[in-house]
Amino acid sequence: MNGMLRNLYHLMEMKIKLYERFIGLLREEWNAIAQYSLDRMQEIIPKKEEQVLEMQLLEKKRAQLMKRIAESLGHNEKDLSLKNLIRMHPDPYNERLKRCRKRLLVQITEVNRWSHKVTHLMDRSSLLFKKSMAFIHQADEKAMLPYEANGKMRESKLSSCMLSTSV
Repeated sequence: MNGMLRNLYHLMEMKIKLYERFIGLLREEWNAIAQYSLDRMQEIIPKKEEQVLEMQLLEKKRAQLMKRIAESLGHNEKDLSLKNLIRMHPDPYNERLKRCRKRLLVQITEVNRWSHKVTHLMDRSSLLFKKSMAFIHQADEKAMLPYEANGKMRESKLSSCMLSTSV
């Protein structure tokens, strides 16, 4: 049992490091969006996808380990959470697991906060871009109209002159 709890602790430590890197990528993504840097975004997106895959793999390992721990304790795996495990099984790793759990909860909150900030910034940037394009289109249409709003003919903005073709 101690070996499984030690493995769980090491998995949790790895998860904390992955979350730290993921939070850093979310910060970089926010900065890239704020600076309208498409090149930077294209560098960050594959890194984020790789991080997510690593986190999913680590979570799968953690779930398998929790299943084995639950079986060894004679509990249902769905009812056994890290919090419950710490409460019901005295072990030298309990304090470390408590710290890992608290740290992960803080990190999950931070990931959610940064994800919300990135989404909000993308929505606002997209809206501003759409409004800018609409304004440019409207200004372009007005510039091309031959008549003013009051019905008078508009002067051409193009200058013209006659050229002599005789030599």
